[in-house]
Amino acid sequence: MVTALLVGAIGMYLLLATRIFEQDKQELVFDLNRSLVTTMAAEVDSTLRGVADKMRFYARTYRDGADSNAHSAFQEILADDPFLVRMEVYELGFSKNMDLISKISDPAFVNLYHADDGFFQSKLEQARPIPFSEIQSSSVKVWNATVTDGPALLGMGIPVIREGAHGVPEKIMAVVGYVKADVFIKNLKSSTLTHAFIVGSDGKVLVHTDPKVMIANDDMSSMAIVKALKDSPVSVGVTKYAENNDEFLGAFAHVGTGGLGVVSRVESRKAFSAVTDLVKRSLQFALIVSTITFIATIFFSRTLTSPLQKLMAAMERVSGGKLDVELEVKSRDEIAFLAKSFNQMTVDLRTSRFQLEEINRELESKVIDRTKKLEEQNRAVQEAQEALLRTTRLASVGEIAGRTAHEVLNPLTSLMARIQKVQKRVNDEVLTHKNLLGEIVSAWKNEMSQKGIDGFLKSLEEPSRVNPNMTLLQEDLSNISEIFNRWDKDLGTLEKDTHFLLQQAGRIERILKQMRSLTVVSNHKSKLRVHALIHDAINILADLFSKNGVQVLEKFEAGDDEVKLDRDEMIQVLTNMLRNSLHALVEKPGESGQRSVQVVTSNGGGKLYIDIIDDGMGIRPEDQHKLFESQFSTKTPDLGTGLGLSISRRFVRAFDGDVYLLKSIEGGGAVFRIELPLVVGEVGKGAAA
Repeated sequence: MVTALLVGAIGMYLLLATRIFEQDKQELVFDLNRSLVTTMAAEVDSTLRGVADKMRFYARTYRDGADSNAHSAFQEILADDPFLVRMEVYELGFSKNMDLISKISDPAFVNLYHADDGFFQSKLEQARPIPFSEIQSSSVKVWNATVTDGPALLGMGIPVIREGAHGVPEKIMAVVGYVKADVFIKNLKSSTLTHAFIVGSDGKVLVHTDPKVMIANDDMSSMAIVKALKDSPVSVGVTKYAENNDEFLGAFAHVGTGGLGVVSRVESRKAFSAVTDLVKRSLQFALIVSTITFIATIFFSRTLTSPLQKLMAAMERVSGGKLDVELEVKSRDEIAFLAKSFNQMTVDLRTSRFQLEEINRELESKVIDRTKKLEEQNRAVQEAQEALLRTTRLASVGEIAGRTAHEVLNPLTSLMARIQKVQKRVNDEVLTHKNLLGEIVSAWKNEMSQKGIDGFLKSLEEPSRVNPNMTLLQEDLSNISEIFNRWDKDLGTLEKDTHFLLQQAGRIERILKQMRSLTVVSNHKSKLRVHALIHDAINILADLFSKNGVQVLEKFEAGDDEVKLDRDEMIQVLTNMLRNSLHALVEKPGESGQRSVQVVTSNGGGKLYIDIIDDGMGIRPEDQHKLFESQFSTKTPDLGTGLGLSISRRFVRAFDGDVYLLKSIEGGGAVFRIELPLVVGEVGKGAAA
């Protein structure tokens, strides 16, 4: 059962973790693309603006005729500029003729790429003509100027009106510049995951990591991501779309200059490859953990039950009079301590029997020489001694066994009640969900084997027989979603139940350690809030009270509940007394409807009073003075041993307090009071009754 629960929990964890990881991965990819296009758009805009400023300055500074100083100055500007490699000035006028009136190139660029005037004015202008009409109609025009066997270039044109004297326009010019695209290409290649490029206002590629695409001057306007760039009113955006049977995660950003756009995208399959690896590795890990857990469970159950069975068998032999039994001790836990105590007990019993036999033989030899009267007296003394020794030994053993059984019974009962509750939930819900999942999987397998994948998918679109408004796929997905939600809720409940079981097992461990000493009460006292301890004790017995239809009501009227005591011993006192009230209600005949036990606190005289009130059978007057005597009980042997109130009073008196019966009406209930001294003086309301 533990292994099945663990496998189910791991499966749910993997499903949830995969979904969360996919969402996080998608957001991470979106952020990466958004950062890339935003940075690239800002860099392109900044570069183009700087180039445009230099081109305007060149056009407005130029005057008809050669000016060697100006030419040298602009030659130096081009040599220092990492992007601009050539500028040309055309006089537009009001006709269709475009006359080149000035040009300037970067000598280093010309030497490196052999890009002389012939390259720009013949080869380049034939393959990529200058769009003069678009330059006149826009403030900045940028186009692809990359051709075969040429460097990666962007063409850029701006209109300039030069004014003469008195602000009268004297020339209309088109300034054309050519910008190196190497840096842009390098930045586009900076991410190995994404695929990015730059497009113009007409949707044609301007800068691309593949030189063939730039040379072909491909039109990208039909791509979904480019359409999203053109249609989006925002400057930066992300989108998830499908294209050519592939799913992409993309981002885009507008460039302020020239109507350009930067686009970046990545295939979802490539982005989520890490998720697939995570699921495979997690499944392998889950299989290993489940196997180890199953083996450990089998080993632990055997190591726990085997010593107990040996101990019970040995006790049966001793109870039959065979005192030669000796248990072999190999472990170092509490069971080993019990086994050692049992071995010591059998040794003591054998010694006592041998000693008594020796005494009997000696007495018999002396009695022969005495009178008949002395013989009878000695026989009576012998019988009395034997009975006294046997009674003393059995009383010690009985006290140990009785006290251990009583104190372990409280947490053990809580453990059994909680385990039954968990078992009922597993039988009622988990198995139902498992069967439903099995039916869905079996139906899917049968459909696929009979109809194939296409027939299976088509059958899922058929209406449900249970709910005609839903398809079979919607019905199956609804059932699976409901099961997932139920398991998610049960996982939290299982965690609480596991914590509760470990807590009660810890109590049993501490009780067994305390039983090593029969008379010593724990001195590990600390300042604690009693209201919280009352609440914990009620929670411990919550399953038992719920099973018997009894409600526990808390009425905390004490303003101060801080007391110096031992937490475990106080929990033991409260659970003993609450259990007594529960038994009193259950034993009362003719009771029906909602029954309850009240726990009321109050302050008075620097003390804290805890009243436990029930409407049970009450206590008969002749039994009231014997309530706190050891082994006195009004209950049947299967419900009580008579040690609970005795142990509770011993614990509370060790806290400098007391426990007593405050009020009892035969057939009308009882009120027990626990009285404890406060750490500080009286605070709050309420007074002693």
